Amino acid sequence: MFARLFRRAEASVDNAIGDLFNRLIVAVFLLIALGFATASLAITLNNAYGPELGNLLVAGIFCVLGIIAALILRPRTSSKAIESAADETLKAEAENEISPAGSIFDDETVMAVVSSAAPVIVPAMIRTGLKNWPLLLSIAAGLYVMSRQTEPTAGIRTSSAQP
Repeated sequence: MFARLFRRAEASVDNAIGDLFNRLIVAVFLLIALGFATASLAITLNNAYGPELGNLLVAGIFCVLGIIAALILRPRTSSKAIESAADETLKAEAENEISPAGSIFDDETVMAVVSSAAPVIVPAMIRTGLKNWPLLLSIAAGLYVMSRQTEPTAGIRTSSAQP
């Protein structure tokens, strides 16, 4: 009885994770394409208007796009609507009503997915990490070296010409 329930839960988690990875792969390629398009736009504007004005135009374009995205994605509720929603929530909690299903990113949903996927994912991550420990160590060392300041010390000469 429970085995079938666990198989269904595992299958739904596998499908959700597979969907997430498919979307992640698509998003990575689209972000790379957006990066190249931005670089091309920056080069074109730098050639046409000079480096200072070209970079300023690219920054302005992204500011305008950010403002448009903020206006589109802003919450569409007024303060009165928020107050009435809060009153309704308090009434629902007082009456112990079950609220309708919200977003997939609700706390309870995320915790349920994480708690059911963790016994499968964590051992796989540990096995993969143990197999690739030299690579992980070299990445950590590289990040450490790149994060250090590269200012020369006062006692060391940086020029090649000596008196």
